[in-house]
Amino acid sequence: MSSSIARRPWIAAISMGLILSAPAARAEWPDKPIRFIVNAAAGGAADGTARVLAEGLSKRLGQPIIIDNKPGASGVIGLDTVAKAPPDGYTIGNANLATYTVTALTAKSLPYDPEKDFTPIAKQWTQPNLLGVTPKLPVKTVAELVSYAKAHPGAVFYGSTGTGTALHVLGALFGDLSGAQLTHVPYKSAPAAELDLSTGQIQMMFSNFTSMEPQVRAGRIRALAITGPHRSPMLPDVPTIREAGYPALEMETWGGVVGPANMPPAIVERLNREINAVLADPAVIKKHEHLGAEVAPASIAAFKQMLEADRSRWGEVIRHNNITLE
Repeated sequence: MSSSIARRPWIAAISMGLILSAPAARAEWPDKPIRFIVNAAAGGAADGTARVLAEGLSKRLGQPIIIDNKPGASGVIGLDTVAKAPPDGYTIGNANLATYTVTALTAKSLPYDPEKDFTPIAKQWTQPNLLGVTPKLPVKTVAELVSYAKAHPGAVFYGSTGTGTALHVLGALFGDLSGAQLTHVPYKSAPAAELDLSTGQIQMMFSNFTSMEPQVRAGRIRALAITGPHRSPMLPDVPTIREAGYPALEMETWGGVVGPANMPPAIVERLNREINAVLADPAVIKKHEHLGAEVAPASIAAFKQMLEADRSRWGEVIRHNNITLE
C-alpha cells in the first residue's frame, strides 16, 4: 500500500471533522460583545429603553451589549451605521416610528434604502401621544377644539418637533379629519414647543406622553385626548382619541430592534426569542413603565407586518399633505 493511500483515511477524517465543526462554530454566537447603536442622545427615553433591554439581553446571551449613541439627522446617522455594519449579529440598533418609518417617507434622500438595508428583529415597546392645548384656549374637549379652530381658520397654531416629523404628520392628519384649518409651527424639540404651548404662543400640539404628561400634571398644559387604544392610569381622566370621536387618529409610537440586511436567520430568531424573554421580566416591564412606555413583544412576522402597515398608512397622509423633512 502506498503512503498516499495510507493517508487517505486521515484526510477523510479531517474533512469530516471540519464539516461537523461548522455548525458548532455557528452555534457559538455570540462569542464577543455586541454593539447596540442608539440613534438618540444619551439620557432620553429612547436611550433609556435601549439600556434596559441591553442589560437584560446581555445576561441572557452571556456577552456585553455595548450602547453606542449616534444621534443626529432625525435618527438617520444611527440607522445608517446599522445599515452599513457587517450582518454577522454583532451590530444591532434601535428604531422607532419617527426615525425608521416617518423619516424614510419624508426625507428627500437617505444614505440607505429603508426597505432593503435592514433586518427587522423585534418590537420592544409602544407609547401613546397626548393632544394638549394651552390653558388659555377656551376649550376642554376635542369637539370644542375643532369648533374653535373652524371659527378661527388659520389662527390655531400647532407645534411639532420639526417639519416632516411624526408629530407634524399627526397634526396634519388631525386637520384633514376635522376639516379645521390649522397652522403648523415647527420646533427643534418637544420641550421647546411645550413651553410655548404652556404660555399660549401656540394653541395645540400632539406630543409624546413622557414629555407632555408632567406639564399636564402641573397644570401648564390641558390634555384633551390620548392617542393610544386605552386610557393611561397616569392620566385616567383623559379620554382616548377614539372616545373623542377620531379613531383614525389613534397612533402609538413604537420602538424596536433592527440589524443590517442579510443577517443569518438563526441569529435573528434567537435575538427575537431572547428579547421577548427579557420583555417578559416583571422588573423590565416596570422599568419601561417608569420611562412612559409599555413593553410590546412580537414575533418577527408580526413586527414586519406592522412596519408594512405603518409605511402604507403614514405614506398616504404624507403624500396628501406634501410633507417633506427639513
